[in-house]
Amino acid sequence: MKQQGNPILSATDVVVDFPLGHGQTLRAVDGVSFDLSPGEVLGVVGESGSGKSTLGRVAAGFLTPTAGEVRYPDATGGLAPRDNRKARGHRDVQMIFQESAMALSPRLPVWRLVGEALDPNQIALPVIGRRRAAELKEQVAPQLQRAGLDPMTFLDKRAAELSGGEKQRVAIARALAASPVAMVCDESVSALDVSVRAVVLNLFRRLSREEGIALLFITHDISVVAHLAHRACVMYRGQVVESGSAQDIVLDPQDAYTRRLIDAVPTLERA
Repeated sequence: MKQQGNPILSATDVVVDFPLGHGQTLRAVDGVSFDLSPGEVLGVVGESGSGKSTLGRVAAGFLTPTAGEVRYPDATGGLAPRDNRKARGHRDVQMIFQESAMALSPRLPVWRLVGEALDPNQIALPVIGRRRAAELKEQVAPQLQRAGLDPMTFLDKRAAELSGGEKQRVAIARALAASPVAMVCDESVSALDVSVRAVVLNLFRRLSREEGIALLFITHDISVVAHLAHRACVMYRGQVVESGSAQDIVLDPQDAYTRRLIDAVPTLERA
């Protein structure tokens, strides 16, 4: 799945095997390659167990592939593989999960939750001085605005006071604070109500269009891919069975599995 222009994330022949014991392995991802360019949205769609979330964890640097490689931006402006001995994520590629709220301490105010990405060393202290707190609030405010949240309203709110959609946007603000070139969004809207989901999807679209942040958007819902993505790949049992323009795949699917995914979308939502 090659895209014209200079990619900011590139995966080549990625394979991920999980040991099952007794010398057996499960191949979760089987030879998947893709490039991701600035501002591009690449949808990865498939059922549970298709390997799409595992691919996302590899792309974000949280999982070391069994074979193949992922290349990230380096200091020279090019792409280079990272040290796979430490799969702890990659700052340039942030990940937004389905239940990002699980990572938000309910007792902490929003300015500290987002501030973790700005100053991870000092924010861990149990007590932060008044001057440093004011500085962090000033730095966090524009990140909240980028995520569609009013700083005056949300800076001092605790996570326990937020709705599901607000928590997800706080998680997005925290990811934005790390100045990523790409985000891996793993079922990031599937747990939200329909109206809230539309707000978050439009936020992702704006971030890609206006700020040039690339998105690897993972979902089981092909209608979301049609709404958001430029390109799409359909995964089945760890392999890409179809790839190309998102509109072409939705309007004229070539693979029988893709057609089944489209048929599973309710008629009204598909329209």
